[in-house]
Amino acid sequence: MNKILMVLLFCLPILVNAQKINKSDIIGTWTAIDGKITSTGLPADVKQMMTLMIDGFKESTWTFNENGTFRIKFKENLSPLMKEMKFLDNKLWKFNDSISQIRIGTKEDNYYHLVLTAKQANSGMIVYFSDTPIYLTLKKR
Repeated sequence: MNKILMVLLFCLPILVNAQKINKSDIIGTWTAIDGKITSTGLPADVKQMMTLMIDGFKESTWTFNENGTFRIKFKENLSPLMKEMKFLDNKLWKFNDSISQIRIGTKEDNYYHLVLTAKQANSGMIVYFSDTPIYLTLKKR
């Protein structure tokens, strides 16, 4: 029993770090391939809005450049809600390694236009939105 506990305690940091992501992992171009709502029990209208957001982000292209610029391109037929998200294009991004947080915006607003928590996944990277109950799965191109 003690040996099993010892092995588990030894492996836990390895498992936790396996999902951790670094800035160098993020740099590049990604495509949003899927998304999910992270909260249950949402009112029907909020759930519908979250579904529209996920659908709008699907197939979008996210580019995290090494020089700190961020580009996002959406598919052509966007809902009015998602057309508003085009303001994210051509902003700056920075990464807080200690909490795996991506911040997109301007220096003046402390990169606060979009705040995401990132983690590695088998299919690429998962980004959790800080102010919206959704996450997206991004696949590197």
